[in-house]
Amino acid sequence: LVEDRMIDAAAAEQLKKDRRYYRGHQHPLVLVADQKWKSAAPPHKLLALEALTEWLAVRVGMGYLHIDPLKIDFSAVTEVMSSAYAERFKILPVGVTSREATIATAEPWIRGWEESLKQVLRLEIKRVIANPVDIQGYIVEFFNLARSVKGATEKDKGAYSAIANFE
Repeated sequence: LVEDRMIDAAAAEQLKKDRRYYRGHQHPLVLVADQKWKSAAPPHKLLALEALTEWLAVRVGMGYLHIDPLKIDFSAVTEVMSSAYAERFKILPVGVTSREATIATAEPWIRGWEESLKQVLRLEIKRVIANPVDIQGYIVEFFNLARSVKGATEKDKGAYSAIANFE
């Protein structure tokens, strides 16, 4: 952010100093967004989390994705990995085709999960950058919703089976 002249170097140094001994697990983009700084570069817009996430995607040369849960096939994407795996690596499956799985991350340099997932799925992995708060929240929501749908489907199958046996 300093190199791209979005924030003042002195402000960045002060933030680093203030947070030196803090052992929280807050994503750096969230930390910067919480400062409510305006960009040092014109047009001096507020450095909100979504804008910072888009900046990161451009900076690292990856695609940016605003996660829209209404456009996600929960049952398909939650088959890609377990919720524990997603939680461990702070990644979220957001799309799957016969050729590739699209995985949202806010940690572009953490890639240890990628090769093993590629081997298990036998699919190409496409990584996209997404808002870290959205990723964390949707991990819980997607997998809970998928479990609920699966449970309801299994109950329906049981009910249909019971009716078929009765007839």
